[in-house]
Amino acid sequence: MPGTDPDVAAAYAELPSRAREESFGLEEEVVFVDVETTGFDPARDHLVEVAAVLARGPDLLDRFATLVDAGVSVPPETTALTGIDDAAVAGAPSPEAAVTRLLEFVSGRPVVAHNAGFDDAFVAAVAGPALAGRWVDSLPLARVALPRMRSHRLRDLAEAFALAPAPHRAPEDAASLAALWRVLLCGLTLLPREVLRAIEDLAPSATAGGWPLARVVSQVAGSLPGRPSPLDLRALRAERTRRSGAEDLPDADEVPLRCPAPADVLAEFGAEGLVGAMYAGFEPRGEQARMAEAVLGAFGEGRHLAVEAGTGVGKSVAYLVPAARFALDNGVAVGVATKTNSLLDQLVHGELPALAGALRERGEELRFVAVKGYDNYPCLRKLEREIAAGAEDAERAAILAALLAWVAQSSSGDLDALNLHWRPDVRELVTASAAECEGKRCRFRRGGCLVHGVRREAASAHVVVTNHALLFRDLVSAIGVLPPVRHWVVDEAHAAEDEARGQLSLRASHAELAGLLLALGGSGRGGLLDGVAKGLGALPGDPAAAREGVSRCAEAVGLARTLTASFFDFVGDLAPPRGEYDRAEARVTAEMRESGPWGTAAGVGRSLARRLGEVLERGRVLVTALEEADDESLRESRADLTGALSRVAEQRDALAAVLDGSDDAYVYSLTADRRRGTGEGAAAALLDVGGALAEQFYPRTRSVVFTSATIATGGDGLGTGFPGVDEASGAVTGRAAFANFAARVGLDRLPDEAWDALRLRSSYDFERQMAVFVPEDLPEPVPHGAPGHAEYLRRLTELLERLHLAMGGSTLTLFTNRREMEAAHRLVADRLHREGLRLLLQGRGVSRKRLRDEFLADETVSLFATRSFWEGFDAPGDTLRCVIVPRLPFGQLGDPLLEERRERERDWWEKWYLPQAILELKQAAGRLIRSSTDTGCLVLADARLVGAKPYARRFLGALPVRDVERLTAEDVVAQVERRFARPREAASRSPECG
Repeated sequence: MPGTDPDVAAAYAELPSRAREESFGLEEEVVFVDVETTGFDPARDHLVEVAAVLARGPDLLDRFATLVDAGVSVPPETTALTGIDDAAVAGAPSPEAAVTRLLEFVSGRPVVAHNAGFDDAFVAAVAGPALAGRWVDSLPLARVALPRMRSHRLRDLAEAFALAPAPHRAPEDAASLAALWRVLLCGLTLLPREVLRAIEDLAPSATAGGWPLARVVSQVAGSLPGRPSPLDLRALRAERTRRSGAEDLPDADEVPLRCPAPADVLAEFGAEGLVGAMYAGFEPRGEQARMAEAVLGAFGEGRHLAVEAGTGVGKSVAYLVPAARFALDNGVAVGVATKTNSLLDQLVHGELPALAGALRERGEELRFVAVKGYDNYPCLRKLEREIAAGAEDAERAAILAALLAWVAQSSSGDLDALNLHWRPDVRELVTASAAECEGKRCRFRRGGCLVHGVRREAASAHVVVTNHALLFRDLVSAIGVLPPVRHWVVDEAHAAEDEARGQLSLRASHAELAGLLLALGGSGRGGLLDGVAKGLGALPGDPAAAREGVSRCAEAVGLARTLTASFFDFVGDLAPPRGEYDRAEARVTAEMRESGPWGTAAGVGRSLARRLGEVLERGRVLVTALEEADDESLRESRADLTGALSRVAEQRDALAAVLDGSDDAYVYSLTADRRRGTGEGAAAALLDVGGALAEQFYPRTRSVVFTSATIATGGDGLGTGFPGVDEASGAVTGRAAFANFAARVGLDRLPDEAWDALRLRSSYDFERQMAVFVPEDLPEPVPHGAPGHAEYLRRLTELLERLHLAMGGSTLTLFTNRREMEAAHRLVADRLHREGLRLLLQGRGVSRKRLRDEFLADETVSLFATRSFWEGFDAPGDTLRCVIVPRLPFGQLGDPLLEERRERERDWWEKWYLPQAILELKQAAGRLIRSSTDTGCLVLADARLVGAKPYARRFLGALPVRDVERLTAEDVVAQVERRFARPREAASRSPECG
């Protein structure tokens, strides 16, 4: 994992050689199993191969492998993944015969598998619980033994430790697992003895057979010399925590500032400069230097700047070099805010270390740090408590064990770097909000606290990297996490408005409020209040006020829980989902507020708000009583109670705002869930984010640089010869193209001289690398379910099928409507499978990361996806060669924000609706060409682009290619096949099940 401490990385590198020699005492014989199947569901899918390896210590004693003939056809995707087809399994043993032979091979020994639940389910589907109690899952063991690895998939680990992973077949995977097992055992020895002991004790009842991980950890711990001490997280963190010793940097508002000479900074973009030292094979880019000059000018003059930098400009380096130079020369901090964690990680583990290294060669120290919100770091106080309490089930024990191991091997504690599938309840138990933090009273504050450790680093850092959410959350937070940074770069700025709105708006959620009230508990229901009551019972004397406080608060909580369920049930009636969707969002209009159903719901809602007010009032009285009791044993309960009450207050305030509805700065909406559980909600979304930023954000800064590849909408593309383009740098100055963006982020509320704008065309040769096709004989899009939709869908899917067959994979189709995507997939997927092509679908509950990994692993795979893949999806080279957009990405007309703007503003279409759709199409086009060697085609299958619609030219003009080819659908397919098709090859790489 990027950011792994050097000593940990070095220890990991030695594990394979240690695995060949290490002894863990008397080692028993173990069987390592792997299976290949026709799918993921043991109730309907079947085994196609079973393999096992018998080993004792480092010695392989025996092997077993067989193909399996289940009497069904092997699906094309299984063949593509494994190479196993119908001919290969013909005449092989039946599933019953194969599993019988496996059981004979196991012969009572322990059985290890990677993601053992998968293998166990398929074996049990044939032989019942014959191996029950024998399975040991190496996947959770890998997360404990190697917490700093980026991935814990079997094949990834085998590759990382040079265990020679073979093509995806059961015999080779079983052998890889046998070799990896030894690496994992050695990995456990890197953890302190007290950590291993604490992991053993996490689920004491499991050591009798319910939690195999404890047995493995116990065996390894028993082979180590010495006796373990009790776990002391403070001492453990003290050994791992890094301290720079650097002094805090001053506030830029309190010191004189000077701007570095532009010529000196621009020289850094030459072969002999910093950028040349950062990258081998450096090639100068005029656009990059032009952007750097503009960023430096904005910082030096205290002006704001909006920069659209096309793909290939290298905007990260273009702003980091002048930012670092400005910070170092003035001894102040500069901030960078990103939307996505992938870009944040790229900066902190890529560009910034390279830049710091180049500066170090000159004798200068550039300090940088990534900072996120409280809930991104484990709270050591709460983690210690959970570990001491043990775990009630094996899954929770495994999560806590992996987290403890990760804390032991990590200097910094961003949970996004932990490769773990979190259970939400566990994550909440081990993270703390600002309100729950004990601050200076916490014993971990100076002993390795992860939150305050990163805050201390940020105070002395020249470059502070954070995310949009935290940047804008600090505007409204009483307890800021970020240091006073006055110069900011906001990258991925096309998302800044939405991220700011998320922090500046109010939301009441059925799930969160019900969970908070359940966590408070009381009256014998468990939870925080009963915990406080038990703590009071152990105190000497009679803290009567505190006891009375617990009782009164528990009473209010109980009444609020009943009203919560009732109110959100009414919400579900006010905005019921229609059609096939499970969730629906509806604007709260004046007409709705005058209706009878609203009156009933609002009455219950106001009663709920009053009850929540009582919870808060009585809870605060209780907190005061606990403070007066002044007993160390109640300190943690007081902190947890304070945090829960703070979150209840947020929910109450949001509920009250929606019910009142008088503040026209907000748009009020309700969310309903067909499943009627905890998906309902009520929100007051800030309409004019730009106004709020103009009032609250810009006065706290000296200069903000907004940059993205897609924030300008006015003016056509920046091709050669475009009026106003500086051919040397590809720059266009002027603010007309940024009118929509300026309105969204409030730059238009500032004086004209307060901000500038700059457009930079890409350094890539899009006219050569990319083609844009518009079929001219398709019908115009028809709404789902409307007359003519069936014919429209038929014509569209005919084109999609032919394009996918022509491309042979590596195609991304971006839909604006989930129902239409699913309908198209049903019509196309089977036909493509028969041709040996896999078509993935971004279905409900499917991991975006898993889809991305599968798409990138196999060039014959294509993907149907929705909004989350329109931006931030990077598939370089031949992994993505064609992007298809069936419909122009106009926003949903039922969206509450859009409906409010339609009602309030006559020019809503031109000011908000059309520009946003243009930006989203630019984002889609930006998925295609990600390097100077990429080639590919964009197919815009929306007939409105060739009709008489006045906006067609605006969409096409925003694309990086000026020569848009309007052809018949048949000719589009022919051109795509002739110019962009690749020979089909069998898949050789794909993510694993086990």
